[in-house]
Formats: sequence, C-alpha cells, structure tokens
Amino acid sequence: MEALKVEDHGEWLSFGISHAGQAIPVKISREVMQEFFGAAPGDPLKKAYELDAEMIHARAADLVVAGVNYTPDNPLVLRMEDF
Repeated sequence: MEALKVEDHGEWLSFGISHAGQAIPVKISREVMQEFFGAAPGDPLKKAYELDAEMIHARAADLVVAGVNYTPDNPLVLRMEDF
C-alpha cells in the first residue's frame, strides 16, 4: 500500500492511503508514534513512520469505515486504543 503525501506537523503526522480505490487521509499523533513506533521526543515523526509504514497502513486500512467520507478536514484518526 503506497503512502500519499506524508507531512510531519510536529505533534501529529498526516498521510494518505489508497483503500478500495479511494485516497483516505489519515492522522496519527506524536503520542502514538512515540508509544508504539519508537519516535523519540523532538525527533521528526516521519523517520519513525518510514520504519513502520506498512504496519501503520495496515491498521489504518482495518479501521476505514465504509460509507464515511474521509477528507483532509475529516481524516481517519489513529488513536492509542487502535494499537
């Protein structure tokens, strides 16, 4: 699964996944990246994301809800309880 436009916003990371022929925007917090993917405080989130992108994408795909219109203003949000 290919990532679409990965952006590090400091306290969260945004990226997109292709799922069922649609581009789904996704947002994951620094807290999740530090707790589960080894991001160090103050380090770029993109670095940790690149090491585990496949697993993060798979989890995001599992959480996509059919019929929901995901947009940049209404992304799929990966939370602590999702991992």
